[in-house]
This record gives sequence, structure tokens and C-alpha cells, in this order.
Amino acid sequence: MKKFALIGNPISHSQSPKLFKEAFPNDDMSYDLIERRTVEESIAELKEKGFCGANVTSPFKESAMRFVTDPDETTRILNATNLIILKGNKIFSYNTDYLAARRMIREIGATVAVVVGCGGAAKAAALACKDEGLDTFITNRTQKKATDFAKHIGIKAISIAEANTLLKNPTQGILAIYAIPKADGILSDTLKNTPTIQVIEANYKDPCLNSESGLKWLEYQAEESFKIFACAGY
Repeated sequence: MKKFALIGNPISHSQSPKLFKEAFPNDDMSYDLIERRTVEESIAELKEKGFCGANVTSPFKESAMRFVTDPDETTRILNATNLIILKGNKIFSYNTDYLAARRMIREIGATVAVVVGCGGAAKAAALACKDEGLDTFITNRTQKKATDFAKHIGIKAISIAEANTLLKNPTQGILAIYAIPKADGILSDTLKNTPTIQVIEANYKDPCLNSESGLKWLEYQAEESFKIFACAGY
């Protein structure tokens, strides 16, 4: 049996096992939740118990890269992964948040994007916006983190105050990607009160702006993950 899993903490709420079972109802494949205190413990268990691969969620999306031997181009740029494949002594990394974000951006058809946040999902979304040809801005409570990442991938970092001004006076075709871990209020009032802005919210667990988009993001990244799982040769 090919064994796959989700690693992260906490993950008891995760819908990944349900989605996996729906994707592979009759296959000789299993999917478990591995909730350990550290990424080191999680990776060690994957290796020890012969798992073929795993989805990676918070807070391990960036720290898991320390164990990757063969990153794909996207995870190399982002230094973040949400899917790893284990083959022998090698660990391959992919980022299906990026793939899901690109699908959603194409469906919306925006020309300008403001990404709120600078965690793993936000970085994936910002790179996806850039690669889809959008004029992309990123803002974060910790300005230096946004500035450093924006310089790294060639987009524009702006302060929360500057983002607020831009979003209150939106140009046509503007998209806001709200990708912070909790609905903590950063720019949420502005986005709620500006109906002309299209919003993608990465957080499906505790949404405050667009719960449907969070669920679609989850479904799309799961679909992309399962394609990689299904194609991985052993």
C-alpha cells in the first residue's frame, strides 16, 4: 500500500483525509494525519514508517525545505512547500498553493493584485499573481518581511497604510488575496466596505471575507496534490 499523510500542527480539523478518500476511493493508497511537535519529528516518522509523500501545512511549510534534496523551481523560489514526495534518500518538493492560486486568478481575470500577508500561502499567491502577469503588491504587518520577499521575486511591497489607500480607491480589475493565518482585522474592514474589489481568501478555517474562495483554494490545491501523488512512481 502507498501511504500518504498530512504533516502540520494543529491538523485534527483537516479535511484532507476526506478529500483524499474521495479522490482515490478504490486505490491501494492510504492517507493519515501526522501531528507532531516539530517538523523534524514529522519528517522522521514519514521516513521510518515508509510514507511515499505528504502534504505540508502550517507551521512547517518553510521549515520542511531544510529536508528537501530536490526542490522544483517554484519551491526553490519561495523556499516553501506544501507537498513532498519521498523516494529513497531523496525528498522532492512542490507547492500546490501556487498552482491553486494560479487557477483561481485565471478564473477572475484581474489586472492588479494586493496580497495581504507574507506567510507560505501569501508568498505562493504573490508569485502566482506575478506569473499570471498581474501588477502585484504585497503588504504585511512586518514590513521588512514583505519588502525582502518582494525584492526576491520582483514585485512591489507597500505598507498597510498604502494598501488601505489603494484598496479604498480601486482601479478596475483589482484583486485582493487575503492570506493571513487568522481573520485578525488587517484591512478587513476596507475590503468588506469596497464591494468592487474581488477577494480570494486563503483561510477556509476562520474566514472573514470570502469563505467560498477559501474552500475553492483548498479543493484546487488538493486536486493538484493528488495529481502529483498519482503520478509519483515507486
